[in-house]
Amino acid sequence: MAVAIKILRLFYHLTIPGGLLLALAAIMIRMGMFSDPLSQGVRLMPYVVFAAGLVLSVTFNRSRLFFALLVLVLAEGWLGALQPGVAAAGSHAIFDAIALLLPVNLLLFSFTRDSGVISQRGRRKLMVLAAQIVAVVLLSQPFAARAAALLNAAPAPRYLSDWSRVPQMALLAFVIAAAVLAAGLVRRYDIVQSSLLWALAAAFFALRTGDAGHLASVYLASAGFMLIMAVLEVSYNMAYLDDLTQLPSRRAFNQAMLKLGDSYTIAMVDVDHFKKFNDTYGHESGDEALRMVASKLARVAGGGRAYRYGGEEFAVLFPGKPAEEAVTYLEGLRRLIEHSTFVVRGLDRRKNGSRRTVRGGKKETHVTVSIGVSATNGERTAPEEILRVADQALYRAKQKGRNCTVASRSGKPAKSVKATNFGARVISVE
Repeated sequence: MAVAIKILRLFYHLTIPGGLLLALAAIMIRMGMFSDPLSQGVRLMPYVVFAAGLVLSVTFNRSRLFFALLVLVLAEGWLGALQPGVAAAGSHAIFDAIALLLPVNLLLFSFTRDSGVISQRGRRKLMVLAAQIVAVVLLSQPFAARAAALLNAAPAPRYLSDWSRVPQMALLAFVIAAAVLAAGLVRRYDIVQSSLLWALAAAFFALRTGDAGHLASVYLASAGFMLIMAVLEVSYNMAYLDDLTQLPSRRAFNQAMLKLGDSYTIAMVDVDHFKKFNDTYGHESGDEALRMVASKLARVAGGGRAYRYGGEEFAVLFPGKPAEEAVTYLEGLRRLIEHSTFVVRGLDRRKNGSRRTVRGGKKETHVTVSIGVSATNGERTAPEEILRVADQALYRAKQKGRNCTVASRSGKPAKSVKATNFGARVISVE
C-alpha cells in the first residue's frame, strides 16, 4: 500500500499541473477552438501570456522562469517571422536552430539558481541569449549554408525521425533534456523543473509539424502558461511552506487557526535539548534533525496536520478532535521519534573553546520531543487562548524531564503521568 501511494504521489507530481495543461491545450486544438488564425483572441493570446509571465517572474524574482519565458518569446518571434518572403534555405536554418536551442536552453536553466534578472549572472544569461540571436541570424544567411546544413544532419536513418519533422539533432536534444528533467523529478520534486519539463513537451508539440503557423503559437503560449503557474506556485510555497522542513509555515498555521470551529485540539511540539544538539554536532546536523522530526510529524493520523511554528518548535492541529483522542496519535508520534535512529556525519566537537570538524565522522544518536496539548472540548474559546494553554502544557512537559506529553484544558492546570523509559507514556487529561 505504501509503495502504491508513493507511485501515485510521483505520478501526480510528474503530471500536475503541466501535463494537465498540455492535454487541455491539445484537446482544445483538436476541437477546433483555435482553427481561425485571424481570430483576435488567437493572435493576441501568446503576447498576453508571455507579457504576464515576464512581469510576474520579475516581480517575484524568479529569474530561471523569466529566462525560460524569454526563450519561448524569442522562439515565437522567430517562428512568426518565417513568412513566404524569407528565402527557403534561410527559413529552414532558422527553424532548425530554434528546434535545437529550445531544449538546450530549457535544460540549462533548470541547473541555474534564481539570482535576479539584472544581477551579474542575469546579465551573463542575457549576453548568451543575445549571442544565440546573432548566431541564428548568421545561420540564415547564404554564406552560412554549409554550417546550417549541419543542423539538419541525419546520423540515423531518417525514417526514425520523419514522424516529428524535427531535425534529428534537435530531436536528440529534446529527448536528452526530457530524460534529465524527469530523472531529477523522480529523485526530488521541484516545481520549476516540473514546469520546465512540460514547457519542453509543449515546445516539441509546437515544432513537430514543421510549421510556423498559429497552432505552434498556441502550444508555445501553453508552455508560457505552465511557467506562469510555476511562478505563482513557488511564490505561494515561499509564503506558506517552510523551506527547511517542507511543512506548512507559521503563516499557514495562523490562517488555519481562523478556520477552526468550536471543537479542536492544538498541540505544541518542541525538540528536546536542541541547542545542545546544535553545539555538539553542528547546525547542519541540527537541520537534519529538524527535517527528520518534521517527516514524522507530517504522518500524523487522526485528521491532524503539522506546522513549523518556529525554531525547533512545531504545532499540530486536530480540528473536531477532543484531547483524549488527539493524545493517542501524538503519543504514537512521540514514541516513533524517540525510537528513530539519527545518523550524524561530519561531527563538530568543541575543544578549548574552538570548534573542530571531523570529516567523515559518523555516529548514531536519537532525538526526542516534548508535547503540550490543549483542547476546547466544545467550549467557545478563542484559538489564541487554547494555543497559550498548549504552550503552558509544553513548558510543564519540559519541567517533568522532557520526552513526554502533557495535556490540559483551557483554564485548568496541566497534568501528566510519566511512564518508564521502556514503555509508553500514560496521558491524563484534566
